[in-house]
Amino acid sequence: MSARTPPASTRRSFRGCVAASTILALALLSVIAALPAQAAPKGSRWGAAYFPNHIVTDQNNRQYRFYDQLVKDKIVVINFIYTNCPDICGLQTARMAQVQDKLGARLGKDIFIYSISLDPAKDTPQVLKTYSAAFSAKPGWLFLTGPTKALHQIRYKLGERSRSLAEHRNDAVLGNDRTGEWGRSSMMANLDLLTQEILDMDPAVRAKPKPRRGSRLYGQAPHFKVGKERGQALFLKACSACHSIGMGKRIGPDLEGVAQRRAHGWLTEYMITPGRVRGRRDPIAVELGKAFPGVRMPNLGLAKTDAADLIAYFQSETARLSRGSTDTASTKPPAPMHKHHQHKKHKH
Repeated sequence: MSARTPPASTRRSFRGCVAASTILALALLSVIAALPAQAAPKGSRWGAAYFPNHIVTDQNNRQYRFYDQLVKDKIVVINFIYTNCPDICGLQTARMAQVQDKLGARLGKDIFIYSISLDPAKDTPQVLKTYSAAFSAKPGWLFLTGPTKALHQIRYKLGERSRSLAEHRNDAVLGNDRTGEWGRSSMMANLDLLTQEILDMDPAVRAKPKPRRGSRLYGQAPHFKVGKERGQALFLKACSACHSIGMGKRIGPDLEGVAQRRAHGWLTEYMITPGRVRGRRDPIAVELGKAFPGVRMPNLGLAKTDAADLIAYFQSETARLSRGSTDTASTKPPAPMHKHHQHKKHKH
């Protein structure tokens, strides 16, 4: 089955998506940064009078009152998912897994992550348990399901008002119930910036001076130099949340030598239309599904040229590793820099 490149006028190139959304993502960050630093005024709509208090169930089959037990007096990060999503939900969840690592000891102590299912009929607690395990969810990150009507009311109050699964938002809601501050951030923004936005929901953190470029503290932060190798930037944006090259398995398989093990035609089709490959019960896709239960390759809207660039990068990195070099994006992966317009609707 061939993987033809769609006409330029209609092709949804991954690179085009990134470029078109950069300005919008930066504008969003500036809006969130401008949130009031003081507590919500008396009589604010936020709080027990606004949020539903329905019973929801997590991946371990434990039940909670949504507002009283999960939101009240907490800093929360909330996004919406469904485990059968063929597009970028899996990538969002992989990036959330990186955020949980960056939050460190604060996760589960005073900051909590909730990934709420939009498809409760299929996303049972057992399904969510398998899914959460695939992303190594730690205590403090709950995957929630519940009655359809209850979840609909919760998501509506949180601004997720899409009419179908294909239209759901690709961002996260950030909130501090104690102060009444709420905002949004793109799940495809720089992960260090996203993590700082979450931490800044705490007024005590927000009041601390931030390191400046050129300062000693800033200079101590890890840096990564992006080279000019073909496909490297795209790998960092689209793939590094789930894959490494030469550092072992992550959420998905290690990609060292993949361009030697797999036919380039197969790799191209799988990267561009993974659902089609899985749909015909391709034996390699079936094998990958068994090896990595709960996750699957998403449809990232890649063009044929994008796939060719990634294959070129897999080859060059594999060759470099065989020469024993260690200066690579794969050995020192930074936070992915993929920016995605939070209001963009993705079709499934």
